[in-house]
Amino acid sequence: MRISYLALSDTRCTVQIPDCNFNCRGCFSNQRHNGGVEVSAAHIAGHIPPGNEVMLAGGEPTLYRQELLSLIYELDGQKVILSTNGYLLDRSLLEKLGGITVHIDLKALNPELHRWYTGKDNATVLAAVQMLHDLEFDFEVSTVYIPGFVEAREIGNIARFLSGVGDIRYKITRYVPVNDFSSRPGVHEIQDAVNTARKYLGNVSSSIENRSHPVDRKIVNIS
Repeated sequence: MRISYLALSDTRCTVQIPDCNFNCRGCFSNQRHNGGVEVSAAHIAGHIPPGNEVMLAGGEPTLYRQELLSLIYELDGQKVILSTNGYLLDRSLLEKLGGITVHIDLKALNPELHRWYTGKDNATVLAAVQMLHDLEFDFEVSTVYIPGFVEAREIGNIARFLSGVGDIRYKITRYVPVNDFSSRPGVHEIQDAVNTARKYLGNVSSSIENRSHPVDRKIVNIS
């Protein structure tokens, strides 16, 4: 599989995948168009310290379906978190991924907004959320707050949808500005969105209070 980089901290390793099946207008990943390097699952696993939590992120890791399964097999015994847009998650894949944690990024509930922003429909993403719940996965749904596009009202609609599935963990993250697409939301905007989501869900957090990525990580060259 191709990876952009491997990042290590004391407790977590992030395997960053360059490719993505979405074409998000406000994408904040500067690795999306990076060709990366081709490495085997065993080679990647060999650079990850035992006991580290492993985040598989992108880009979109599920583009490498078989390689993804091989890497998870190589990481047997370590906690694995798959960060995905959910578009390619189906029952067949999920049944093979049992035992890992999934973080699914739901860009928008409104289908027109989702298609405009990503270039893809969101029906399969919404279905994936339901399947994760039905298969009793440990999973979390997140949404990026993007001023002018995905704000408290849309986030409230997402939370209401999720509440119809179950009391799902929901995280609201701050948009990181790139290419003047939008601005960085203020703390009060994030808190307003959190309060709106909490009208429907009992477990809502934000990236302000709960960081996903360690600040002390270092990039490892594994080519």
